[in-house]
Amino acid sequence: MAYATQTINSPMLPGTGAFGFGQVRVFPISGTFTVPDGVNNLRVRVWGGGGGGNGGGGGFSIKTIYNLAGSGVSSVAVTVATASSSTGNTSSFGSYCSATGGSTSGGAGGAGAGGDINTSGGSGSSGGSGAGGGVGSLWGNGGAGGSLGGSGASGGGTNASGGTGGSGLTGNGGGSSGNAAVPSAGNQICSLDFIGTGGGGGYLQSGVNGGGAGVNGTGGFPGGGGSTGAAGLVIVEW
Repeated sequence: MAYATQTINSPMLPGTGAFGFGQVRVFPISGTFTVPDGVNNLRVRVWGGGGGGNGGGGGFSIKTIYNLAGSGVSSVAVTVATASSSTGNTSSFGSYCSATGGSTSGGAGGAGAGGDINTSGGSGSSGGSGAGGGVGSLWGNGGAGGSLGGSGASGGGTNASGGTGGSGLTGNGGGSSGNAAVPSAGNQICSLDFIGTGGGGGYLQSGVNGGGAGVNGTGGFPGGGGSTGAAGLVIVEW
C-alpha cells in the first residue's frame, strides 16, 4: 500500500502546528538572524513594546517569507523594542514586517504592519491613575485600559480601586486590590500562537503575558502597556 510523503519544510498556517523543520529562534533583544543553509522559507512573529506612563499595548505582526535563497538573502537585521517609561518602541524583522509600540499617557496602542496578519494593542487610560492596554496578538487586538479593564485577545488593566483587569484569551484579569489574586496565566505558553494573550492587571497589579497593567504596574511581557511598558519580542521559525 502506498502512502503520501510529507514535505516537512513546507509552510503551515498558525494554529496548526510546527512550521517548516520545526526550528525556532527567539530574539528578546536586537540582533541578526543568519539564514541557515538549505532554508528557503521563514515565519516571523513581531511584537512592539508597550507604552509607559499608562500607555497602550504594542502591536503585532506575523509574516511568512518565501524564496530567501532565490532572493539572495543570507541575513536579516532584527530590532526588538526595549521596555519604556514613555512611548513604546518598535520591533521589526528587516523590512519585511514590524510592530510599533503603544503611545504614552493614555494613548493608542501600537499596530502591526507588513504581515499576513496585523493587529493592534489596546489603548491606555490617561492620568496618574491610568492603566495600560494589552498587546496585540495572532488572535486579535488587545483590550483597553480603563476603570474596568477591557477584554480582548489580551486584557487591559484597571485604574479603579475596586476594578478588575480585563481577561485575555488564555487568562483572566486580576482582582480588585493589590493583594487580590493576580491575573491568571491560563495556558499562556501552550504554543507560540498564544504568546500575548494573558489577563490585565487589577488595581496596583502588573499584567501577565501581554496584558496591560493596573495603576503603577508593569505591562505584561511582551508588549503590555503600563506605568512601565513591557519590552517587545521577535520569534523566527523555519
